[in-house]
Amino acid sequence: MDLTPPGDNLTFPDIRSAPGAILVVTGGRGTGKTPYCHKAVEYYRRAGLKVSGLISFGRFENGQKNGFFAQDLVSQETRLAVSSVPGEIDGFQYGSWTFDPEIFEWGNQLLLQTTGSDVLVIDELGDLEFNLQTGWTAGFEALRRRNYLLAIVVIRPKCIGSFTKMGFSYLIKEILHPQ
Repeated sequence: MDLTPPGDNLTFPDIRSAPGAILVVTGGRGTGKTPYCHKAVEYYRRAGLKVSGLISFGRFENGQKNGFFAQDLVSQETRLAVSSVPGEIDGFQYGSWTFDPEIFEWGNQLLLQTTGSDVLVIDELGDLEFNLQTGWTAGFEALRRRNYLLAIVVIRPKCIGSFTKMGFSYLIKEILHPQ
């Protein structure tokens, strides 16, 4: 069952109808997966629900994305996790991006310590987690624990099959165009 927030054309799952559900938000680059998550977080918080997890968002300079921040949805603490600026952070290289392993350790600890949350958000599980076994890998354990009423997880389309093979049952919200 979907509930439509007043004044918005987006819908979000009614957590009372399927406690422990996982909603996979998927779509191509730039379609609005993270903005959908932000709106869902606002919606569930307005409903008085406890929201936890991690949300990622881009850093832009002169219209070009050159980094990603990770934000703890409980404390609002925000840290630079990924950069394309040479030498800005120490870490491992994947494509043109440098990933800070200390930030992933921080985020993984947050995910493992999540208990009693109504809504758990993990933005995102992708190539790092499915193919390189790094990134927000604790997200898989957090999902298996089911210490939430609803989990919202961003997963790129090419990784959905791997998620399914891991045995997760889920609803899917495909975002085709920017919201």
